[in-house]
Amino acid sequence: MAGRLHVELDQVLDWLWCLRTPIVQAYAVRERDGFNLIDASTAGQDAAILETLAGIDGRAIDDVRVYELLLTHGHDDHTGSAAALAARTGAGVITSRDEAPVMTGERPAPAPQLADWEVPLFEQVTPNVPPARPVVPARIVADGDRLGWQHDAVIVAAPGHTPGHVAAWFEEERVLVAGDALASHEGRPMVGVFNADPVTAAATARQLATLDARVACFGHGEPLRSDAATRLAEALLHRP
Repeated sequence: MAGRLHVELDQVLDWLWCLRTPIVQAYAVRERDGFNLIDASTAGQDAAILETLAGIDGRAIDDVRVYELLLTHGHDDHTGSAAALAARTGAGVITSRDEAPVMTGERPAPAPQLADWEVPLFEQVTPNVPPARPVVPARIVADGDRLGWQHDAVIVAAPGHTPGHVAAWFEEERVLVAGDALASHEGRPMVGVFNADPVTAAATARQLATLDARVACFGHGEPLRSDAATRLAEALLHRP
């Protein structure tokens, strides 16, 4: 599974698409006559991602415009194709200060603290994720910064999965793209798995659940396409 994967296109809103592979999900956000991306899937998926985006607008693959690429954190399944996409499209890579050294290859991502039930899942998934090529961010963001996109988003610090993990909150549209700070399983939202700091990750998940989200999107698991705030609160704030 380490080679090129099929990218399945799932339109979440008229300006937001989920780019799904069997391993992970990235997101495309409409920007003028092109796109911004949130996360970049695994290594070797750049051509598949650009072909998928080309199909949205009926363009040739070389005519697809990607303006910026927000990386929520430095794990290889989210950063794998970032360097290739940046090289092919000229997209500027955005990330947090704490994650930048992981993406440039200066230091490794911190190891996860796995619960017993996570160990077999981790051992199953990680061999299928090839290492990412280093990439140098063009822009560093922090909690509260605005991306300045056509569909603008506020950066929300979301530590725990990794120390510098960030989420994107499209407050006008009430859409949360949470990376791995949240996930879903069989339609039920949950704290993301494989966390470097599980206690902080749980606190972050509860904080994100307080946002008045209509839609919530995750790196793993189906997006919540309606009434996300209520469903996140029920799962993360009001558990029996």
